[in-house]
Amino acid sequence: MRGKKPKEREKYLIRLGDGTLVEVNREIYLEWYQSERRERYQRERDRKYGVCSIEKLHEKGYFPEQSVYARDTTQEAALRNECQDRLENAFKNLQEQDANLLKLLYFEEITVKKAADIFNCSRKTI
Repeated sequence: MRGKKPKEREKYLIRLGDGTLVEVNREIYLEWYQSERRERYQRERDRKYGVCSIEKLHEKGYFPEQSVYARDTTQEAALRNECQDRLENAFKNLQEQDANLLKLLYFEEITVKKAADIFNCSRKTI
């Protein structure tokens, strides 16, 4: 484990989602501690750079929840059409170069390296 490790203790306790404490051994605690720190770091980065998660998009109503196993009903078709309309409107608000890049990366599924070659820039810029 990289970084600062917690001090040695007699007991190691982990708080579960419902608030109960469970005693675990040191190895399990260290793994839990590392994953908690990683999640906290990622949330801080997301907040800093304004990254939005799929859950947040669902909460804001951009993408309605859809079951993978649900049948294609009229309502689902209408929702899909609405999502497509929103996506098309979002593309219209983008600059042409940005819209083309997104289409290449997400719809034509080309690699970042190929996109960098097409746009004549570095992969980091993409």
